[in-house]
Amino acid sequence: MPIAHTRDEAQLFHHFTRHLGRWLDCTNAARISTLAVSEKAGECSILGNAVLCFSARHQGKNDQGEEAYERAISLLVDRLSEIPAHFDEMLLSAVLLLHFADQLDSPTHNCPRDKPHLKGTSSILRASMPTPFIDPSASSLRDAAFWVYVRQCLYNSTISQEPLDIDFSLQLLPAPDSLIEPHPLAWLCRETAWANQLLWNTACVANFCFSVPKMRDDAVTRAAAWQELWDRNESWQKDRPKAFDAIGGGPTQDEHVFDDIWFTADWHVISYVFHHFASILLLRYGPKSKFRTQWVRSKLSSTDHEILQHARAICSACKSSMQNAQLLIVLCHTLFIWGPIITSSAERQEIVRMLRTFENMHAWRTAWIVDALKVEWGMD
Repeated sequence: MPIAHTRDEAQLFHHFTRHLGRWLDCTNAARISTLAVSEKAGECSILGNAVLCFSARHQGKNDQGEEAYERAISLLVDRLSEIPAHFDEMLLSAVLLLHFADQLDSPTHNCPRDKPHLKGTSSILRASMPTPFIDPSASSLRDAAFWVYVRQCLYNSTISQEPLDIDFSLQLLPAPDSLIEPHPLAWLCRETAWANQLLWNTACVANFCFSVPKMRDDAVTRAAAWQELWDRNESWQKDRPKAFDAIGGGPTQDEHVFDDIWFTADWHVISYVFHHFASILLLRYGPKSKFRTQWVRSKLSSTDHEILQHARAICSACKSSMQNAQLLIVLCHTLFIWGPIITSSAERQEIVRMLRTFENMHAWRTAWIVDALKVEWGMD
């Protein structure tokens, strides 16, 4: 029997479907997470309380959020202690929502860290996946949750610059270009698959860049792997559906610094940003790089200037769609790669403005990122 909701709880669920489901479905044209989570939360108390917690914290209803959080964690611990433990897509989705909720609860000037009891997400994910294949069209809640997990891994790993906790032996099936069904709604699956294919490519790039080369990986082998990733990123850009093109844009006509650029759908602009981020990573960690290099801002190379062009593209996309929370989340973590070489005072101020606006609009903690950038930039 579905779980009954009070009036306050119903309002929180409504807020989730209206505003927060978009955070999950930014690469899913069919809005699988929003629709399926809203339905299944009535069957699963852990998932229901995770939704309530996320929604309450986003609205600044901290007492309600904390109560829902404690209920969710208590139920989660009980579930994980079962023998044998039972994992499913609802449990996985609940843990992913709690990850988001944690980012809205951390002290604003400290780097948010995953809570210890939430570090087992990858184990839950692996246990809930019966095959070595993942569907990039994400037509089920399980597959949709996987792609949310990939984005969360990319966020954490970019900040720490460590390999991603993902099984890269998984195979994507079907390939995006094989989805040619004539059904009038088949385009939803196709565009979702293309968006998630690029997300996977970007995760592979990040894992390559943040992994310490093994002793047996000679320069030739590493250069070949780098070239394969570069070609894959460029091939996606060349072969993707025309729907992913920007509607238009150009030099800004307001007080802002970065150009305007607009897209039709969230998954189009997210893909645009991930393409540029993958390019930045591959330029930053070239095939000859064995260790993380330090920027020397007074001596930027031609490669550094190329990275800056990609970084400005990311900033333009974010500045033009400030209502898109997931875009700003991507801005937050990619700044740790390219932020230090921004030398323009006007660009620095615009980036700080975007970060502060994001925290004010969505409660995502960015003050600690602003503090870190100011240290890099030598600002008081």
